[in-house]
Amino acid sequence: MVEFLKRAARGFGAVGLMCLSGCAAVDTHQRVADWPELKVVEHHVSNREMRDHCAPFVGSLESPLGCTVFYFDALEAHIYVSREFPSDFVLEHERLHASGYDHIGSVALQTMLKDWRARSKVRLAATPAAAK
Repeated sequence: MVEFLKRAARGFGAVGLMCLSGCAAVDTHQRVADWPELKVVEHHVSNREMRDHCAPFVGSLESPLGCTVFYFDALEAHIYVSREFPSDFVLEHERLHASGYDHIGSVALQTMLKDWRARSKVRLAATPAAAK
């Protein structure tokens, strides 16, 4: 009975952690149209470093399990996951984001890409070569 209670507590903790983690609990995705080919850089870092990179992308009461940070100007996507609590599910989920897949019903990646393209056009228009 004690072993059952331990397993139940661990299972409940895992489910709770997944629910608090935001996007890692969602397993359905849709591809953003015209997503650019990005170089993917994976960072398997301490849990603290992962949280430092990922906390800005989740709610104040959520604890991230991983995140993908986009550097469109460099055509790179940097994935941050915890090496202390490795999870193939979280890593694959973040790889999908890096490949341009967003959660069903979300427009977050589409909005980021659209905003970056708008800023890029402004920068190109402001360069001397563009004026010729």
